[in-house]
Amino acid sequence: MTATVAQGVHASGDTVVLLHSLGTDQSLWDAQAVALADAGYRVLTPESRGHGGNADPGPTNLGDWIADLHEVVTATNDPVHLAGLSMGGVQALAYTLTHPEEVRSLVLADTFAALDATSAETKIDGIRAAVTAHGMTAYARTYLDETLTVALDADRRDRLRASIAGVSAAAYLSSAEVCFRATLADRLGEVRAPTLVLVGGDDHKTPLPLSETLHRGIAGSRLTTVPGAGHLANLEAPEAFTDALLGFLAEQSTHTAVGRGPRRPC
Repeated sequence: MTATVAQGVHASGDTVVLLHSLGTDQSLWDAQAVALADAGYRVLTPESRGHGGNADPGPTNLGDWIADLHEVVTATNDPVHLAGLSMGGVQALAYTLTHPEEVRSLVLADTFAALDATSAETKIDGIRAAVTAHGMTAYARTYLDETLTVALDADRRDRLRASIAGVSAAAYLSSAEVCFRATLADRLGEVRAPTLVLVGGDDHKTPLPLSETLHRGIAGSRLTTVPGAGHLANLEAPEAFTDALLGFLAEQSTHTAVGRGPRRPC
């Protein structure tokens, strides 16, 4: 996670680190990064191995992601608010369990602590077969057709498709293997950071029961459903998602948020 962009830097603001989903890049968080920066936060959007501007190969295990993220977090010289969606949520959870002292608060969006082993291998086998037979460009189109539950504007959808298509098949598959084979459910009780669990109401990729497992396992956590959104809830219902994120962070922050101001196009 060496490719990191600060969308807004405020000397007195807490740092929020946003971790993207499998196949996407830092642009997944464009709407939230703007809103957070407007509210006075310093925002970092690192890109995972093999994704976006990060040319490193995909991970071999969770430890690779944890080590990469450790470089990002320790460079801030202060604990951070850590938020991740889907694969990014797995990364955020694994990091919090390994370096709890470096996480002020945790946001887990459309993600999971563990998948049923059979389901995980079925997902991995399906990805391997699809990218081998058709390539990443065709896979990206199919993935969006199967995942999105609302119509994005053409530019936003094209950028999303291009980010997925731009990941090499090897990096995508290795990231999927590490993500889907993660087994963190038996450690949820160790999480001490204030935690918000967010899930799209129409998410069929990581459906509500997976978020309920996170909520039950993490003491004091809050579970919030984002209506009218699927797996990429921050894109499909950006205002509701961002409002929930900002509200939670305001309760956990060491500085006073300055408010969102006028809404911007997402």
